Amino acid sequence: FSTQYRAIRLAHGRRLLRQSPLRIGEVATACGFSSAAHFARSYRSQFGCSPSSER
Repeated sequence: FSTQYRAIRLAHGRRLLRQSPLRIGEVATACGFSSAAHFARSYRSQFGCSPSSER
């Protein structure tokens, strides 16, 4: 269950990165991550690229 929940949060983060002007730290907070670094590590693990490369 937690893996699916994390995937949903990361998919939402990916959508925000592509469609909003929010900074990466703001996207991380909006998706429920405790820090931008944790979001970035999880993002790279899920999608194989960094959040900043999605911009």
